[in-house]
Amino acid sequence: MRVLLLTATAGEQAEVAARLDDAVLSYRHGRQRRHGRLAGVPICLIETGIGLVNTAQALTSELCMDLPELVIHFGVAGAYSASGLVIGDLGVAEREIYGELGVRTVNGWQGAELIGIPTARIGADGVDHYNYFTSDAGLVETALATLNRDQAWPGQRPRIKAGSFVTVQECSGTTVLGDERARRFDALCENMEGAAAAHICAMEDIPFLEVRAISNLVEDRDRDRWDLATASTRAQHAATLLVEEFAAGGFE
Repeated sequence: MRVLLLTATAGEQAEVAARLDDAVLSYRHGRQRRHGRLAGVPICLIETGIGLVNTAQALTSELCMDLPELVIHFGVAGAYSASGLVIGDLGVAEREIYGELGVRTVNGWQGAELIGIPTARIGADGVDHYNYFTSDAGLVETALATLNRDQAWPGQRPRIKAGSFVTVQECSGTTVLGDERARRFDALCENMEGAAAAHICAMEDIPFLEVRAISNLVEDRDRDRWDLATASTRAQHAATLLVEEFAAGGFE
């Protein structure tokens, strides 16, 4: 395996799975796992399940067997209104943030630094990490260039932005909460898994990219306004482009 591809759900990876050559399907804890080739690159495509624990377990389990050269996490997300992103647009994570890990005080929410116990100590110098895990700037730049260069997007060409992603376990189902989190973290969007994958890849010193397409705006919850199908297709197209760029040596 050279590239490990992660999605939370089977639906977010179905189109990529259909493109695999020499695919071998197996199941772990009832979730799909495929080995195959995409653009000639040996990959493993994993359905992790939703949430931090499922993501951490699925990724760690795979890394215990084989270390990839690159992990790409892709799927859908809800965009904060201030981001300027709309349904079908894409975000690339410059950093992943644990959006709830911390303390609720009389002065409002405070991050994990207030507790004083780092979530991870990384690198030879032992740099402490609390809520934030930053992606490699060169990887992000290459990903943006790759996605912006493509002329074959399904449907209308999306807007593509890089910025902060917030990982939550309680989705922001109101405009007020979404706007609060957007301001607090200066973030583009939120999801339920990304910080766990970024955290583990940072600890294991494995290059990590996350790309998500917008399925909905973070506002007073109204599923009738969502478009999961378009977002999923866009995210899978993006992931395929990134694997093709990897095959061409663009991430070296």
